[in-house]
Amino acid sequence: MKSNHKMMKVKRTLGLVDEATVSIDQAIDAVSHIGGSIFDMRLKEAHERITWRIKMVRDGERVKIHVDAKSGLIVEAKAEVAMAEQNFV
Repeated sequence: MKSNHKMMKVKRTLGLVDEATVSIDQAIDAVSHIGGSIFDMRLKEAHERITWRIKMVRDGERVKIHVDAKSGLIVEAKAEVAMAEQNFV
């Protein structure tokens, strides 16, 4: 059963890659002006849109960016600021 699930996952991934006209390198170029270090990147499908989901760290914040895998445009960006630990003792 596990092997069938893995095979379906592989086929789904290959289908997404075939549909994406923007390469991984082009998606990286699309967010290069933001600055920071990319620590995770994957091709995702949501709401009938294929995007490159890119996670970055920049100036003490974690940034998640979605780049349309067909147009190369940034369609969503969110930042989370890391809170410093405080000692209240």
